Amino acid sequence: MLAQGLPDNRYFGVRLYSVLLYMMMPLVVFYLWWQGRKNTAYRARMQERFCQQEIAMKWRGAIVFHCVSVGEFMAAKPLLDRFVNDEGGRPVAITCMTPTASELIQKTYGDAIYHAYIPFDTPSAVKRFLKALQPSAIVILETELWPNLVLFARALGIPVALVNGRMSKQSASGYTRMNWLFERAWAALNYCGVQSEVAAERFANIGVRERVIDVAGNLKFDVVVSTEVQNEIEHYQELLGSRPIITAGSTHAGEEEQIIAAFKKVLKVKPNALLILVPRHQERFNKVYTLLENEGLTTVRRSTGRPVTNATQVLLGDSMGELLLWYGIANITFIGGSLIERGGHNPLEAIAFGKPLLSGRHIFNFAEVYDQLDKRQAVRWVNSSDTLADTLIGLLTTIETAQRLGASAQRIFAEHRGATQRLQVRIQQLLGRA
Repeated sequence: MLAQGLPDNRYFGVRLYSVLLYMMMPLVVFYLWWQGRKNTAYRARMQERFCQQEIAMKWRGAIVFHCVSVGEFMAAKPLLDRFVNDEGGRPVAITCMTPTASELIQKTYGDAIYHAYIPFDTPSAVKRFLKALQPSAIVILETELWPNLVLFARALGIPVALVNGRMSKQSASGYTRMNWLFERAWAALNYCGVQSEVAAERFANIGVRERVIDVAGNLKFDVVVSTEVQNEIEHYQELLGSRPIITAGSTHAGEEEQIIAAFKKVLKVKPNALLILVPRHQERFNKVYTLLENEGLTTVRRSTGRPVTNATQVLLGDSMGELLLWYGIANITFIGGSLIERGGHNPLEAIAFGKPLLSGRHIFNFAEVYDQLDKRQAVRWVNSSDTLADTLIGLLTTIETAQRLGASAQRIFAEHRGATQRLQVRIQQLLGRA
């Protein structure tokens, strides 16, 4: 009975949080509607945000994997594949928060899974979700912890696991300040598989029980290049020949301007160079295309299907889930979110191919990975359009240095593989105890 979950939730922090959440719902809905000006998908399927949709009986007992956005989904895909393709296993449900992730999840798995947005963390929506789906377990990717979801699930005897856990110093400080809200939720986890010893210590400090913490490694080291992607990489390599190719992935506003300025300097030295520019957020594709046009760069949008010719200077990667392809094609890669105070993005897809890696210094979201890269001299740091241009020109000119940089990064990548297998076993063990 759901009523059994109420005592765990009736302490001041979660009660206050729940009341505030109910009060904020009109603002949250208005925010989604407002976001819908740029991307109408934000206004669609609103009933799922409150778990007011019908859920077919065949999905009852599913293992729920929650991937907040595209990055978490792509990292988890090798793990998800193992559960989705297990013919004798339980049904699988995958939830997310963003339209771009939702689109990619549906494109990847179709009817093989149940997919919906995770409901807002109000007690009423959470209870509807748990009652309708009756999950056998809930597996949360990285740090997307919702107090009511975790506490109500545990009260019903549903095991809750957090996998691929990462915890930056800044995030740990924030959770410490919010201890009044999150302490019981962290303590309620049945399993917490983290990426490193440093993360393990931080999770313990914010309230996760030490006996459930397991240093299982980082799923993002288990990148799998499908045959389809490999064939596309070979197609583009044949098409583009010996052109110098720079891929700037997961970029943000305030960075594209610097990248474009740097690339225009590169063109003076390497006039046949090609920039593959991949903005992080779908709703910014049009704005970035306009920026490229205003800068006078001959640009092809991936979404149009137009061919890349010798005259093309920029390929705008305005498609979802293809970043692995663009890194595979590149001679040099730049990881976005790092020239501005965004905290950086996952560099592992780039180093999986042994590509030279460039980054700004704002990388607190992936500090541990970058620390390893820095110690092995497997990353080049830049802090402006000028240093970015100089570094790009240098690496495109001294091929041996670029190759050495990429090889160092790929060795780190090879040393850390195996998290997918470990986490699959841990989740299966959790289900066996449920």
